[in-house]
Amino acid sequence: MQSAASRPLVLLALRDARVVDLVGGMLRDQGHEVLQTTDGPATRRALRERRPQGVLLSLELPRCDPWRLLTDLRAHDHWLPIVVTAPVHIEIDAARAYRLGADDYVTYSLSREQGLPRLAARFRRLLPRPGAGSPAAPAPEHVVIDRAAHTATVHGTALDLTPLEFDLLAALVAHPEQVLSQGQLLREVWGAHEDGDPRRVKYAVLRLRRKIAAATGGRSGISTVRGVGYRYHPAG
Repeated sequence: MQSAASRPLVLLALRDARVVDLVGGMLRDQGHEVLQTTDGPATRRALRERRPQGVLLSLELPRCDPWRLLTDLRAHDHWLPIVVTAPVHIEIDAARAYRLGADDYVTYSLSREQGLPRLAARFRRLLPRPGAGSPAAPAPEHVVIDRAAHTATVHGTALDLTPLEFDLLAALVAHPEQVLSQGQLLREVWGAHEDGDPRRVKYAVLRLRRKIAAATGGRSGISTVRGVGYRYHPAG
């Protein structure tokens, strides 16, 4: 059994006991350590002192401007997986969350049997994986993916990616010169329905391009096929 010190720590910044009980329980079953905070000051203190490896942030967190907190989190840590959550889906909030750097925006207004397990599953997919990874997969020139080590390099330079960005890049690199639709990426990377919100793909690709471009001096190798999806172009 893993000790608490060796388990990836996730922070649940919310007060809803239903979410904490079910999501926290599922995460613990998967080998994560779970820490809950119930207001803004406690959340910022936990972020400073504990340095979690994933954050589930409620838009209804008391004594907190969640948008300011999200902005600060993303500005100071480009790696940290962040999921914004709320009981009811609000279109403008979803757009704002993605724009400010959230990896996902998930609501749980469905029944306990549907909404909360979906939230837990979506959050879990973004987190560092306890234990060993899967075997390495071959990758074309330009970007090299090592699934076992969960690393990605471009021209020998390591990319500092979130788990979600890593999975997104791995999906694109595995299909060089092929167009992957937003629906395909939602299914493969997020584990979501193909008719889900495409903005999570848009903003994740935007962040991924910026990181690759920073490592290559300007070239990301990922192009947009308007109205369809994205294509990865190997170097050369």
